[in-house]
Amino acid sequence: MYDVINSRYTYKGTDIIKNKLGIKDAKKLKQYEKKMVAFKLSTINFVKLPKRFNEKRLKFIHEYLFKDIYDFAGKYRIENIIKENFRFSEYEYIDENLNKIMKEINIKSLKKLSLDEFCIKISYFMTELNVIHPFREGNGRTIREFIRELINECGYDIDFSKIDYKEILQTSKKAILDDKFQIDLLKRSIIKI
Repeated sequence: MYDVINSRYTYKGTDIIKNKLGIKDAKKLKQYEKKMVAFKLSTINFVKLPKRFNEKRLKFIHEYLFKDIYDFAGKYRIENIIKENFRFSEYEYIDENLNKIMKEINIKSLKKLSLDEFCIKISYFMTELNVIHPFREGNGRTIREFIRELINECGYDIDFSKIDYKEILQTSKKAILDDKFQIDLLKRSIIKI
């Protein structure tokens, strides 16, 4: 959970995020969310996505994955969040920061890179998106799906569900200072289509 006191997104006196089902038990909410998002991820390939890899697509993915759970699905957070002493991008700068990183995504250029160069660039995008952390909840899953689709568009594939979640989490935390572990994880996991 994020270290936010009196969050507008949680039920009063708790760290449980307000949800469409009114679930106020953290364990039940986590189980429901996990099942619902897993289902949505298994069906997202059948949904017409925005063509460009930009903010609109990122918002669309978040909305698709979480719209049955949270009212804020597809909307940027409007409060600052901290997790384990790390402060994510100030909410006032989410649009500006995302716009900057999205302008750097160039499919034609990415397709010309060697696998090593490609993994370095993908790791960079993953880290930057993670630092921005645009949504109140569901950033990791949304970013991984966005990155999976980007990787596919470039002629490669990755199945994040086959990678140990703890390893994904640890490498993404370390990547803020040194992304060599995340790059290594990508090199081991990305395959040519």
